[in-house]
Amino acid sequence: MTFVDTIFTSRLLSFRRPPNISGPDTPTADHVTHEQLATSKLARFAQIPASEIFALEPTWSPLGLTEESAAEILKQHGPNIPVAERPLAALSILWTALWNPFNVLLVVLACVNIATQDVATFVVMMAMVVASTGLRYWQEMKSMVQALKLVRSIVTRVRVVRRVNGIAQELEIDQKLVVPGDVIAVASGDVFPGDCVLISSEALAVAQASLTGELMPVDKTLRLIAAPESEAFHLLNNDNVCLSGTSASAGNGRAVVISTGKDTYMAGIAEELNRKRPENAIQIGIRKVSYVLMGFMAVMAPIVFIVQGAVSHDWKGAVMFAIAIAVGITPEMLPMIVTSNLALSAVRIAKKNVIVKRFDAIQNLGAVRVLCSDKTGTLTIDLVSVSTSVSSNGEHSELPIKLAYINSLLQTGTRSPIDRAIVEYVHANEKGPAPGDGHQDSWHKHGEVPFDSTRRLLSVLVSRPSADGEGLFITKGAVEEVLERCVSMYRQQQQSFSPSLSDFKLERTAYTTLTEDDRRAILDTSKRLNEEGLRLVAVACKCAAVKTFMTISTADEEDLVFIGFVSLLDPLKPDAADAIKELSKLNVQVRILTGDAPAVAGKVARDLGLLNARNVMLKSAKGDEEAVGTISEADLIVTGPQLAELSKDKDAFAEAVERAVIFAKLSPYQKLEVVKALRAGDGGRAVAFLGDGVNDALAIRGADVGISVDSGTEIAKEAADVILLEKSLGVVALGVVQGRITLLNTVKYIKMACSSNFGNVFSVLVASAWLPYQPMLPLQLLTQNLLYDFSQGSIPWDNVDPEYLETPRTWSALSIIRFMVCLGPFSSPFDITTFCINWFHYGIRTADSPLVPLAQTNWFLEGSLTQLFIIQFLRTGKIPFIQSRASLPLVLVTFGMACISMAIPYVPKVNSALQMRPPHPEFYAYLVGIIAAYACVVHAVKVLYQMRFKEWL
Repeated sequence: MTFVDTIFTSRLLSFRRPPNISGPDTPTADHVTHEQLATSKLARFAQIPASEIFALEPTWSPLGLTEESAAEILKQHGPNIPVAERPLAALSILWTALWNPFNVLLVVLACVNIATQDVATFVVMMAMVVASTGLRYWQEMKSMVQALKLVRSIVTRVRVVRRVNGIAQELEIDQKLVVPGDVIAVASGDVFPGDCVLISSEALAVAQASLTGELMPVDKTLRLIAAPESEAFHLLNNDNVCLSGTSASAGNGRAVVISTGKDTYMAGIAEELNRKRPENAIQIGIRKVSYVLMGFMAVMAPIVFIVQGAVSHDWKGAVMFAIAIAVGITPEMLPMIVTSNLALSAVRIAKKNVIVKRFDAIQNLGAVRVLCSDKTGTLTIDLVSVSTSVSSNGEHSELPIKLAYINSLLQTGTRSPIDRAIVEYVHANEKGPAPGDGHQDSWHKHGEVPFDSTRRLLSVLVSRPSADGEGLFITKGAVEEVLERCVSMYRQQQQSFSPSLSDFKLERTAYTTLTEDDRRAILDTSKRLNEEGLRLVAVACKCAAVKTFMTISTADEEDLVFIGFVSLLDPLKPDAADAIKELSKLNVQVRILTGDAPAVAGKVARDLGLLNARNVMLKSAKGDEEAVGTISEADLIVTGPQLAELSKDKDAFAEAVERAVIFAKLSPYQKLEVVKALRAGDGGRAVAFLGDGVNDALAIRGADVGISVDSGTEIAKEAADVILLEKSLGVVALGVVQGRITLLNTVKYIKMACSSNFGNVFSVLVASAWLPYQPMLPLQLLTQNLLYDFSQGSIPWDNVDPEYLETPRTWSALSIIRFMVCLGPFSSPFDITTFCINWFHYGIRTADSPLVPLAQTNWFLEGSLTQLFIIQFLRTGKIPFIQSRASLPLVLVTFGMACISMAIPYVPKVNSALQMRPPHPEFYAYLVGIIAAYACVVHAVKVLYQMRFKEWL
């Protein structure tokens, strides 16, 4: 029977009320969140001695649950299913795809048209809505299914203790069948299936980077005495609590499961994620643009109706014409153009192993100005690695790594991440003992004192076969604990201790007695290396006699010689620095938000070139820029406790967030607050968050675009809009570029369509006030718009000038209004020129003239060809065909639509259905002159516009 069985089969102590659990997690009578309930439940079991836990629940036992009890509890609590395995919300995805401001606008106009018996227009508009919604729904469902398959592809088995016929037996079951009250057995590599409290521990270390961002595993041990009444319960900083999703990295132990599935701490965060997501930068921009279009339509359509009705006295015809104008003003192809752009970019990004769960995320990537990234597993490889081997004064020395290698290689306990890192480093770099000395068979281990979380040391006694009774006692562990047991210090300049370790004799000249000054100097060196972001393992040794069948104990860990340090870190990903430079070129700022220590985060940022003292201008609370001089490296780092203090002053908090590059020791909720503050800063900007842990999920959800990786936690992947199938920041940079291409091509369409339609409205107003006949029939106007829209349907495949990709982009209602007002009216003089040609050259001056269809045909051709040709001028701020060339699909489609426009008046039945007739041959001479003059005017206006507003698209 094990020690833990002995404890819990003995007489249990009487129940005692749990100590104080007040503090930030304390539930109140008025409002208790899911997270607070989970925390309170864990506190009930975690703050009492392990021996009292099973007294709180009558069916629980240290020998495990019976199968009958487990089945009953399973019915009560349900399967232990991770949050991300919820069923697909197909209807929710469909509603999201359908509910689009432009879709709503088109549906309203379509209903107006069907009410006026204009079936053709109704069919066209509804077809645009259905096509846009269907494409978006199909793509997002496909991405969601891929993401769900990714989550469900992993089946986790758990070792639990169950009572069978009164005897405890260790069984392996599916994680979904684990219930509260189960006693689980964990060893290195096992994942905790729920929120647990330890009841036994043997040098157990738990990796909880997914929750806190800490690189190194945290030592865990059971509680032997009750917590004091005044001690507050802090869930993420507790020695005997192991939360769902964390894993054992070393040692072994047993724990009792307190909460599973929807009752876990992770589920508490998931509940927060289920709240309505705030509008992102793109959604806000689209909403404002839709308001502008609807407002413009609401103003112009009645004006056209009144003018047309007053001139023609045909009020019924005026209503139909006003409706046609409202349709003409609306860029009815916009939903389809946006969806086509997004689908095309999604396909391109998918080839780079990226799953886009939400279509709008692509546009949001293009608008991103700040990328917040977790450190562990995103910027770094999430793997402990040896950095340097140094002497006690910090100088390079191979001896510490050689001794640490022997210690790690020969120890027989569970090899910790540190041991693995040391062995792998030596094998990879051939820095171990000399050839012939580095093989395990060349050494004989006579004894071992295993690592435990109290001593924080691991010692081995080794010798070589030819050592003649002389051995070497090697100890490695935490700096303070190793130094405590040392009486001497090895001097780097002495060489009597052979670097090859062939000779184990330490001559007296090789080391000196440790003085208090020496101890302070070693601790100062340790502190300096820690501040550089390095984790240290101290190494010490001594000569020892070797005897047959001998054993060693902790009592032998005395009178050691301090040798030096082995420093470890979590290395940067190979492409991280290049990706940061690429993002910098794209004018995307990178901030690091982590739960790890400031020194560690600072080391990463320094290596990436993010921590550079710089001159900055900060915006004051009033919005004015204030020079604050040079910002030092220390000022660019802010910790969670500092932010907690600053949160009392909103202006100070916002200023700190604007200034800092590194945010360390943050809680999950602080990460979310930082993201919110960054989004609110500078008048509202798009912010992305890249992370893979539970502690990142809230920030991922709160950002304009959330990004996770396939190896991230389920809750992070569910919160994300984009999932990277490979951990590469370079893919993020690619996504930013694709997002900007998507956004720019969409903005091209809407600016072209709105400016063209705005100009047409002016022309219609002039025609309505002057001409006694309709300048164009409603069906002709709709046909012209459709030809123009279909030509613009190729814009998603258009090229984008490189300089437009250098800065973040978003929807700007002001920019669209300005473009529309400045460019739109310049088409009207050429429309009026066509009216003059019809009036003076062809003499079409009365409503009953048989040449009215000719006048309408002439304006149809002039309007169609100028709109189609001018696409080449409006798609770029440069000189078209010379400085910037459109893509082949755009050229072919616009040329094809122009040919169709010119062919319509000549095609039998089509021209009669549209009430057109072939134009006179000399009109084409006028048409060429009009198009050439219009192109020159547009280019001149474009140059002046860019000089004045410093933008084009």
